[in-house]
Amino acid sequence: MKSARSYKVHPWVSILAIVLLLGLGPGRALAQGLTPSTVQALIYPGQSVGIPKTVTTPAIPPKLDVCFLQDETGSFADDIGNLNAAAPGIYDAITAAAPNSQFAVAGFRDYPFNVYGNPGDWVYRLISSMNPNKTNWVNGVGQLTASGGNDTPEAQYDATVAAAGPGVFNDPTLGPQQNCGWRADPQVTRVLVVVTDAPFHTPDGTHVNDAASTTAALLAQKIRLIGLKAPGAGSELDTLAANTGGSVQPLSSNSSDIAAAILAGLSNLPVTVSMTSDCAAPVGTAFSPASQTVTSGQNATFAETISVAAGAAGGTYTCKDWALLNGSPMTDANGNIVYETKTINVPGITLQPPTATNELLPGATHTVIATVTAGSAGPVPGVRIQFAITAGPHTGVVGSGTTDVNGKASFTYGPGLSVSPADLGTDTIVASFTSADGKTVYGSAKATKTWVDTTPPNASCVPSVNPSGNNIPAAPGKGGQGQNQDGFYMGIAHDIVWPDSALKIYVTDTGSGTVFGPYADGIQIKYTQAPGATPSAKLMGGPGSAVAWHITGTGDAQVTAVDGSGNVSKPAACLVPPPPK
Repeated sequence: MKSARSYKVHPWVSILAIVLLLGLGPGRALAQGLTPSTVQALIYPGQSVGIPKTVTTPAIPPKLDVCFLQDETGSFADDIGNLNAAAPGIYDAITAAAPNSQFAVAGFRDYPFNVYGNPGDWVYRLISSMNPNKTNWVNGVGQLTASGGNDTPEAQYDATVAAAGPGVFNDPTLGPQQNCGWRADPQVTRVLVVVTDAPFHTPDGTHVNDAASTTAALLAQKIRLIGLKAPGAGSELDTLAANTGGSVQPLSSNSSDIAAAILAGLSNLPVTVSMTSDCAAPVGTAFSPASQTVTSGQNATFAETISVAAGAAGGTYTCKDWALLNGSPMTDANGNIVYETKTINVPGITLQPPTATNELLPGATHTVIATVTAGSAGPVPGVRIQFAITAGPHTGVVGSGTTDVNGKASFTYGPGLSVSPADLGTDTIVASFTSADGKTVYGSAKATKTWVDTTPPNASCVPSVNPSGNNIPAAPGKGGQGQNQDGFYMGIAHDIVWPDSALKIYVTDTGSGTVFGPYADGIQIKYTQAPGATPSAKLMGGPGSAVAWHITGTGDAQVTAVDGSGNVSKPAACLVPPPPK
């Protein structure tokens, strides 16, 4: 208890204090923010970049429960008057920085027993429970009184435990009194502001709590204590504030600086800062450290790593980061979450044409074009491209190039001037964009190239010589009829892909349509045209015989050839040679 004093209120004092303590004083940040506010980066698949990040925390934690526990003994008559004058400005200043704040008002004196207090005194009374309404706060402050108290120490320990809760305090004068009504939201910073000018009673049979039990009660409810210490107060507030992460602010003898003291206490609270992000695969974010605690209004710095998963598709990915203050998103003065927006351009590769089919011909070539682009960032020049045929007839053929200003590089290959059946089939062409040394593959694209053979072989039927050496059939004008009704012939063929040994020769009787064969390339036959006969083919002689087969047909003979791809040649008529000139 202290004696009453006269005072004079200067309205500008509270206003100036509020301005200074909301962040405009030396060493304080002007406003909360996140730097950088935008990030645009080109990141290859499987790679990452580091971004330094600074979170400027608000001068006051963003979500507060403030319970004002005022000494209502007689010595505070002038102080309560100053508090009434400052109450609206205190509310406005706090909610401007922390819009989602709530307020409660409570008072204490002492036990209403001789020596401790006066009859009718209370240990703890709740005037206005926690709520966001300004009128409730101002009216609650307005109901504070100043009287009684008797001896010098007061019941601050027991009143603080009652205000912290949980549960109900049974006051000997007023009966059941609720605690301050703290919100259960874990993101709320709970602050108990205790104002006194007197030392604390310790346990004595009437008073129950001491510094240890009061600290335990505050910590159990996660409440930080801010002490407003007027002349005459002891060191108890210092101990409780230090134990709970709060602070102690001095008051003048008439508390004319109470607004400044309250805001100074609130603007010196620790705030735990962490970062979060909505970036999703293939873009990932990591922050170091995971969280840190700074004094409200100070900067928290983080090292962010932005990564792109290996094998990610090329394109532009957008996402955002934001800071959490005591687990709640940091907002600006309008209540909007403060974001850092990201635009991550990831290079990807395409290969054109994706599929192609070409005729297998000597000297034929095929060209594919690889293009590297990074979403909205466009073409990526100067990127090393590796080409490789990984499957198919030309497996093992490789090439390389560097993308031009249009992000393009080409690869051309072919079977060469000499082709064979081994060149037929489908090649799988893989284009990969890599690091300059080729050791890191960022991404790949595939294309297929099918080499086909649709060109038929050439076939011919060449008049041959009978075993006795006569040229049969005879030429026109030499006794022959100009058409091979009867004679000796050789069936031969040639193909640009298949070797002659792989070709099959067939002999067709044009009269009946009967087909004989298959025979090997260079087969020699004796053909007899016999209208009305049954078409037939008989072996002649044994192994090594000059004429292998004797074929009888009802019409003329013609020869066709089939290659290994199933292509059939045009028929070749077995004709007599022209007469000599």
